[in-house]
Amino acid sequence: MTRRALVGCPPPVSAPPPNKITSLPNLLSLSRLPLGGLFWVTLGPTTTHAAISLGVMALAAGTDVLDGTIARRRGVSTAGVGSWLDPICDKLFVGAVLAALYFKREVPLWLLAVIVARELIQLPMVVVYRVFPTLRHWLRYDFRASHLGKAATIIQFLAIGSLVMGWPAAYPLAWGAFGVGLVALADYVRRAVAIGKRRLHQPEEVKRT
Repeated sequence: MTRRALVGCPPPVSAPPPNKITSLPNLLSLSRLPLGGLFWVTLGPTTTHAAISLGVMALAAGTDVLDGTIARRRGVSTAGVGSWLDPICDKLFVGAVLAALYFKREVPLWLLAVIVARELIQLPMVVVYRVFPTLRHWLRYDFRASHLGKAATIIQFLAIGSLVMGWPAAYPLAWGAFGVGLVALADYVRRAVAIGKRRLHQPEEVKRT
């Protein structure tokens, strides 16, 4: 019997598994990068081509659901690599899809911009956040997607899917993605300010950790 057991000390609490880039959830996120290229290859003028491209989009959406589900079930920390890798892979996949629609289907740029308005506004905000240390002192940007962010992504996928299939629902869905995306972006800013305020009230030794 160990000395720890004799004195009745509780066993040490095991830390959550490390969020390595080679973990299954992160590999699922990374799989959306080649899927973006596959979408470009499969997109064509016929209904059959459109259905295959839509299947590629559905597969990418499935990996987006699975990576977070598996990470939570395995108890992997959501504050590590996956917190920024997942949204980056989302945006790169959507970017590849939009480029394919523009060059191969000649979808108007203004319509594509409406669908991804959240990302177009969010990108310079993130760059400014990273460039200015003073801003990071009182703000803490949370890269993890909120429920609003996930809802905006789903509406984006529906709008893009309608464009792929040539359905008229693409236009109202595009404006829906625009509205929900802006609300989600405002929620990201609210969370950043709230986290920053909590951090400012923490002791100095806690801030350094």
